[in-house]
Amino acid sequence: MSSENASGDDAYVHTPDSVEDPADDASADETESGGPSGPLLVGVVTLATLVIPGVIYLYPTLLADHVPFLVAMLALPFIPALLLGGMGVWAMKE
Repeated sequence: MSSENASGDDAYVHTPDSVEDPADDASADETESGGPSGPLLVGVVTLATLVIPGVIYLYPTLLADHVPFLVAMLALPFIPALLLGGMGVWAMKE
């Protein structure tokens, strides 16, 4: 292939005025603080994937004393859904 177009003229090549070093961008990203959403997100994901399913598996009748069993099995999985949804909205808002 040639760098010339069909009419024989040289093709346009953009040359930026300043060349940035990609290593500078990586170091700038490392110095920026993620804020409180990072550790909080890890905590919510851990709660939603380990703690609540563990409670459902180990103590399926945990809420059965207060509410019917079917309601308990619907309410416990709903907790991580609400937490993850709220955390996602909060993290995108920041």
